[in-house]
Amino acid sequence: MLSRWVAGGRLAHAYLFCGPPGMGKLGAARELAKLLNCERSAPGAFCGCCPSCLRIDRGNHPEVRVVAAEGATTKLGQVREVCRELHLRPAFGHRRVYILEDADRLTTEAANALLAVLEEPPGHAVLVLLASHAQALLPTIVSRCQTLSFRPWPQESLARLLEAEDGAAPGPARLAAALAQGNPGLARSRLADDQLGAGREQAERMLERLLEDPEGTGAHILAGDLEAYTRDRAGTLAFLDVLLLYLRDFLTLKVAGRPELLINQDRAGWIGARVAELSPDQLLDALGAAAFVRDAVRQNAHRRMCLDLLVLRLTRGRRRGRICPGL
Repeated sequence: MLSRWVAGGRLAHAYLFCGPPGMGKLGAARELAKLLNCERSAPGAFCGCCPSCLRIDRGNHPEVRVVAAEGATTKLGQVREVCRELHLRPAFGHRRVYILEDADRLTTEAANALLAVLEEPPGHAVLVLLASHAQALLPTIVSRCQTLSFRPWPQESLARLLEAEDGAAPGPARLAAALAQGNPGLARSRLADDQLGAGREQAERMLERLLEDPEGTGAHILAGDLEAYTRDRAGTLAFLDVLLLYLRDFLTLKVAGRPELLINQDRAGWIGARVAELSPDQLLDALGAAAFVRDAVRQNAHRRMCLDLLVLRLTRGRRRGRICPGL
């Protein structure tokens, strides 16, 4: 879209890139700077290897600057400096491009100063605002910017991207894409986490032990093992996310009978060999129990008590034919 606008001469003086962290807003802003300052390509394209493109990648291009918040907010002095420099004509490129990170964290004074330059923008400069929450910006600022919303990727597309660009195996790529809910930055973070594979193995071991112990005689030991494995609140939440996806796959295969719909497709054989022992009602209740416990952990409930509750709900449901009756 940005390439078409630049090639067609429809460049705006200010853009607002809005979306959650990890969606690639800063990368897109840098690519816009390359579109405007590439030394070799035609308008609407960039080569990625000329001195200008390389300097933008390295962060030392004299006409392209990224301004980050100082502490919790972006302050008046930072915005005044940006406004002053934007009016200087470019000496080493075609356009001055200033990228303002965390634009939704502007102080009131800084926002008003920014509004002044947006009302009378210099023709040789482009300002790109990056924000997670557009509603935190002044409506007058939003109205003077061309807004691009960065939305989550379809999980299949993101998994293919992780395989192609990050060299991920299909199984971990699909799992990371699902855990990140279509957010490329979070997916790459999950993929780089050494605990991703270990989390899958631990979830499988837990489900194996539950299936082998329908009376729940080892429930307290299993909860203790999970407490030691997950270590802290963040680790517990990460484990519960993986467990929920496994339970989702169990239910999907049980009801639809289509392995191609599984997130953990590389474990379709393992899932298929065990799903026959469970009913759809049991699996629905298991999902409810795991989601309930995850929410409790997020609200800072006692971690060991939450894991005890999870195991007890699951084993009690196995004895009575339902995973978590009365949840």
